[in-house]
Amino acid sequence: MMVKSLSTLSATSVLLSSTIQRTQGEMARIQGEVASGRRADIGLQVGSASATLVSFQQEVSVLKTAIDANSQIAGRLDASQEALSSIVSNAQAALKAVISARGNPQARDVAVKQARGALQSFIEATNTSYEGTYIFGGLNTQTAPFEDYFATPAPSSKASLEVAFSGTFGIELDDPAVQTITVSSMQAFLDSDFASLFDDTGWESNWTSATSQGTTSLISMRQTATASVSAHAEAFRKIASSLVMVAELGAASVNDAAFDAVADLAATGLSEGIALMGGLQSEMGVVQKQTADATSVMTRRLDLANEQVSQIEQVDFAELSVRLNTLMNQLEATYAVTGRLQQLSLLNAI
Repeated sequence: MMVKSLSTLSATSVLLSSTIQRTQGEMARIQGEVASGRRADIGLQVGSASATLVSFQQEVSVLKTAIDANSQIAGRLDASQEALSSIVSNAQAALKAVISARGNPQARDVAVKQARGALQSFIEATNTSYEGTYIFGGLNTQTAPFEDYFATPAPSSKASLEVAFSGTFGIELDDPAVQTITVSSMQAFLDSDFASLFDDTGWESNWTSATSQGTTSLISMRQTATASVSAHAEAFRKIASSLVMVAELGAASVNDAAFDAVADLAATGLSEGIALMGGLQSEMGVVQKQTADATSVMTRRLDLANEQVSQIEQVDFAELSVRLNTLMNQLEATYAVTGRLQQLSLLNAI
């Protein structure tokens, strides 16, 4: 009888100790859930809702990635608009100076200086990069679209003009004999050899490394957009050719009549280029709105998906409070029983 009683006492002690450990563990879990506001073991606690939770979590991840990508696209478009606005502003100033110099030899130097400055700014703006990529490079985003036209030694863009000029007239640009070039000869050169420098072949060979195709981006789950402008576009060629025309041929010692022929064609080219740039800006404006609208829709979807995740993951604080109080009462009762058992001795059991 005594052995049986001692055995029962020992087994009861082990059971109570195990109960205390389980209760303390459960209390620690509940306290952790109260602190985080989330269930400690989603799979165990929500059961069949786990698959739904995973689906919403995947949607949240995809939407966050898409929204971040749209933020990059929006930044690139903003940078493109700013660069094109700079090009247009400088081209307008050059156009004004060229028109003023037409039939006014005293204003010629100002026009040439304005054209050279606008050309330098044009190259710098077209070589704008955004977060490590050249925004006007088309698909070739890792290479600046233009070399520095005024660099030494001369890049192929400038060298090709010098070769074309000397090949046509048999003299260099800085030769005083350019004074003898007639209006008809100058017009013929501008319409043929000079123009060929800026056609598809000449532009690709000597001017830009940009591809004609722009980059296409996914701006929503089902919508793509061409979110870039290429320096291969005609607007760039029109402005570049017109500025070079005035900057180089105007700086040469051509006679006033020949310069007026250059000024007339340059003014036309600048006007057309500015209008084409406006068209590119409008196209980008459309894409900017599409991107903003798509981002707005995805943001709302993200909010809803996050709400669904929260509803599954979040805990019921009232329920946890009741459960925690119950466990504390159970634990106190267990401690009380354990204390009484520890007061028993071998003599009490006899």
